[in-house]
Amino acid sequence: MRTRVLALIAGLLAAMTPPAAKARGLEGFWRMDDPLEGMQAVLEVYTCRGESTLCGKIAAVVGPNIDRRDYLNNELLRGLKAQRDGTYKGKLKMPVGRLPALNAVVEKRGQNSIHFQACFFGQCRSGTMSRLQ
Repeated sequence: MRTRVLALIAGLLAAMTPPAAKARGLEGFWRMDDPLEGMQAVLEVYTCRGESTLCGKIAAVVGPNIDRRDYLNNELLRGLKAQRDGTYKGKLKMPVGRLPALNAVVEKRGQNSIHFQACFFGQCRSGTMSRLQ
């Protein structure tokens, strides 16, 4: 009986957990597995200030002809919200170019890997990132 009560309480708490708390599984530092447009970056994912969504900024960057000062602390991801299917949806703004903020989907692939895709009128950017320990 006690086990059933604890299981019921745990189930109720999980159902009442806000999406931002569930999304915290993405928080931390992520390294791009392959360079994107000549840039290799580390992204820091964190809870957006004053919001219940996730944001991501460039924490480190390297690449040919890259001036780090132009990229560091640029917000790439904004407003990521956990979806029922396990993905996160929000906006991705490329640090270079004239594209507006793109609709982005981020999908966890295990505890230490994520896949992202962002598109605007058929122009898509995608890649994978690995969690830095």
